[in-house]
Amino acid sequence: SKMFVGGLNWETTDDSLRQYFAQFGEVADCVVMRDPATGRSRGFGFLTMLDTNVVDTIVNQDHYLDGKRIDPKRAIPREEQEKTEKIFVGGISADVDEEEFREFFTQFGKVTDATLMTDRDTGRPRGFGFITFESSNGVDEALRHPDLSIKGKLVMTFFLSFFSSSFSSSCHATDTYTRIYIHASIYTYIYIYTHTPLLLTD
Repeated sequence: SKMFVGGLNWETTDDSLRQYFAQFGEVADCVVMRDPATGRSRGFGFLTMLDTNVVDTIVNQDHYLDGKRIDPKRAIPREEQEKTEKIFVGGISADVDEEEFREFFTQFGKVTDATLMTDRDTGRPRGFGFITFESSNGVDEALRHPDLSIKGKLVMTFFLSFFSSSFSSSCHATDTYTRIYIHASIYTYIYIYTHTPLLLTD
């Protein structure tokens, strides 16, 4: 029943996020993630609905809050995260949307999550994203094809692993997601020139 909510307006608060999703049922918990140093919103948050049955309804609808389209997704429990495999995909054309991104990689296995990263200030695509497969077989299949192209543009894929043992389960997904978001661009260049798989640690 826990969801990740991305694309939030910088002015969106815990209360306004809670009030919006209350139309679907009782909200058990709601938090907008903020930079601890500045207090500024990071543009995403987490939401827990008391009734798990409403989650499918929520994720299958379009949502707009405080003048922005927001993107709620079902959060993957920590125990399930350990069973999934994630790859980084770089060099993505700006005209590729998230559904096309997901659909492309389903040829290699069942995709449990597809995320295209955008610039937090402009909202424009940053040209990279992440695909999570249900099993490592999907990762293996995808990485066997070094010449993949989406909409005629060659993309780069590689295995991305990370560990975050010092975080509690309640903030594990938050901190992992944030650290990947911040450092992915830098680490991409490391991989391009060294072909070394990346390992994110605390």
